[in-house]
Amino acid sequence: MKKKIHRYGWLGFVLMISLVLIWPAGATVKVSYLQNQLLPPLPDPQKNFDSKLDFTLQRLTEIYLTTGLEKTREFAAQHKIELKGDSVRVVAEAETGHLGTLGIGTRVSLISHQIEAFGGKVETTYEHLIQHLAPIRALPNIARLPMISRLRLPFKPIPLVITSEGVSKTGANSWQSIGAYRTQDNVKVCILDLGFKGYTDLLGSELPSSVTPRSFRADNDIEADQVHGAACAEIVHDMAPDAELYFVNFNTDVEHHNAVSWIMSQGAKVISYSIGWFNAGDGRGTGPICDDVKRASDAGIVWCNSAGNAAEDHWEGNFYDPDNDKLMNFSASGELLQTYGTSCSAWMNWDDWGTWNGSYYSGSSQDFDLYLYYYEGGIWKLIMKSEGAQTGTQEPAEFVGASANVPLHWALAIRKYKATRNCRMELFTSGSFEAIQYNVPAGSITIPADSPYAVTVGATDCMTDAYHTYSSRGPTHDGRIKPDFAAPSGVSTVSYGMRGFYGTSASAPHMAGAFALISGKTPYSLDQIRSILDGRALDLGSAGKDNAYGLGRLKLTR
Repeated sequence: MKKKIHRYGWLGFVLMISLVLIWPAGATVKVSYLQNQLLPPLPDPQKNFDSKLDFTLQRLTEIYLTTGLEKTREFAAQHKIELKGDSVRVVAEAETGHLGTLGIGTRVSLISHQIEAFGGKVETTYEHLIQHLAPIRALPNIARLPMISRLRLPFKPIPLVITSEGVSKTGANSWQSIGAYRTQDNVKVCILDLGFKGYTDLLGSELPSSVTPRSFRADNDIEADQVHGAACAEIVHDMAPDAELYFVNFNTDVEHHNAVSWIMSQGAKVISYSIGWFNAGDGRGTGPICDDVKRASDAGIVWCNSAGNAAEDHWEGNFYDPDNDKLMNFSASGELLQTYGTSCSAWMNWDDWGTWNGSYYSGSSQDFDLYLYYYEGGIWKLIMKSEGAQTGTQEPAEFVGASANVPLHWALAIRKYKATRNCRMELFTSGSFEAIQYNVPAGSITIPADSPYAVTVGATDCMTDAYHTYSSRGPTHDGRIKPDFAAPSGVSTVSYGMRGFYGTSASAPHMAGAFALISGKTPYSLDQIRSILDGRALDLGSAGKDNAYGLGRLKLTR
């Protein structure tokens, strides 16, 4: 019986939020990778360099106009694209340069009216971004509107009475019996996540008797069929039982920006963020999601961020092509990077982002493409390609992904389409049963964990303090040490069961809970609390701060 293979995912600029990264214990399988080989030449892609419509939306429109809605729905399902009837959720980016007499608010208003004239429905906006549902057939017309610089899919993340073992491990229990310094004003902690499924069943036991929920999703679904946020909240409550909890969720980058603005307006002191994006910035702490971290920090909020779970699924290196066939050599004789599993997704970026101006990067003029193969019948077969154009204004980012109903050998290839230098290339992958071939753990920190304004947290075992090999590590692309701390993982929650919550997603809420606990028990400022935690961290790695443990494992006692 022929294997069934599905293509999916895009999410191009950023997306997969390695968010939580709940890591299944004991799930690795020893893989012997196939003998590598050189690939035959690839035909030149037919790129539409003038279109402001993103590559995947161009393909979606083409399928709709040539084959109809049924095939379009199949394509959309494979690529995780949201359709509502014959409309698709997209984001229009208004031009921000050369505003003349038209301010950005006026431009957004005018564009919104034009979108509605084409049958679209505006859902939400943030600064120059307009999230809306648009008829598929109208996408080319909307993209041609003169005040729009780009029409794209939303950037979307995909997730990373029992008491967490981290409470006693970190010494938080010794603080919990101390009388509260703040009795009239409990410390407000926000768990910013994708969903809080089942949280109402935990109120009054694993969670406080009441919480403040707020959804920024277009459908206002606070649960969103995701238990991850509830599990993170359990840990925060275990660490800081008196904290006042806010549950906030989102589904796109535009909703994320609005969510952070609302959190700032509520007087929150701490954000627990077990989410990490790929291809969302240059790895130097800049970009749209990192800007949200800075806004929160400037408002006096401590942002506790998971480092990511990508250390075994990351590769980076300079483009290397000794035989001058425009294909990247991962080794002297091999042009493929292999993985093994029931799926493979890969996010590629390279060091040509340009300058971040607070709204967008100036963009890349170095054009590279990404290809995905699977192995069958003794040969490598091409299953998906990402051939977006980089002409000087687009992000240096590509995405491919596919899945099958049985484990397969997968392989990735990188081609230099048109570039004047050998850029520093980076790949994040998911779906592998063990570390990918040519794995490079260094630099695997995700976004916005690379932000200098985030307190970034890696993962250690809640029993042994052993460093979890999947936990992302630094340095950042501008050479800073990350993470800042490590904290327990592999802990127990009702949401995931006894010792069932693995990943740096479990580590970040321990850190957030520590800030909230000490803030509620003392008159210290958040900066003073950070100094206390810096000084008490249990140094488990190289002496001093390092790119695995940071300063050390979170420890609240002397």
